Amino acid sequence: MIKHIFCDLDGTLYRDGITEKDKESIRLAQENGIMFHIATGRVYSHTVSIIEEADVKGYSICENGSFIYNNDGECIYRGTLDDMQINKIINLYNSLDYIEKNDDIIYFKYDGKIIVAVDGSAVEYFSRGYTVESDILERDTYNSAVGNIGILSNNHEKLEKLVEDFKAHFGSDFDIYISGPTTMNIVPRGVSKLEAIRIVCKRLGASLDEIMTIGDSPNDICMLRNIKMSFAMSDSKDSVKSEAGFETPSVADAVKMAIDFNNEMAGV
Repeated sequence: MIKHIFCDLDGTLYRDGITEKDKESIRLAQENGIMFHIATGRVYSHTVSIIEEADVKGYSICENGSFIYNNDGECIYRGTLDDMQINKIINLYNSLDYIEKNDDIIYFKYDGKIIVAVDGSAVEYFSRGYTVESDILERDTYNSAVGNIGILSNNHEKLEKLVEDFKAHFGSDFDIYISGPTTMNIVPRGVSKLEAIRIVCKRLGASLDEIMTIGDSPNDICMLRNIKMSFAMSDSKDSVKSEAGFETPSVADAVKMAIDFNNEMAGV
């Protein structure tokens, strides 16, 4: 039986808004005893309005697993970078001679906010929802509040080079990957959407065999590859779709399969 669905936001549930069909599917899932959860790269403050609009009753896994919130908005888990790790990342970023700091912008997901050292709107990385704080690269402490550091660039070859250089420099200290067309992410080693799902499942007494996952991006692969009933969006890259058990054109279609599967298992 499927008891929990963990769903990505951008490119999955949220595609220039949430369709009425998807909202209705979430309602039906929850009415049929399936708890619906969010698993996103977004900070929590950028997630709340979507949770409210879709009437999601479950947990919110944010910043690719660095923070987990319950339905009351209480943070029940944080996996953050320490000051030494952050300074190592900053020092390497500053040392790379191919970095153009007004174009290849480092950002910090800090205490539920997105903070950049320079304004990224000129290159259209962010149009809203971020704060420019020029001292972010020079602070004495980050108060164990940074779950995710990223570098934004419109040059995909440069992003691939950044991943290569950061992995070569840091080895297995961090998990480093491209999470979108313009974004490289750096998170604490072992922090991922899948590990956050494991934490939520332990709290709820659920097994991974009772889970469905839905996603569309490279940062979703960990929760697609390792879950039997996993769905990649039909318009995902082949590298993502190949890791999922199934493809789906919408969240609603995947949810319907979960409900139908449960009904079949129950002999309904």
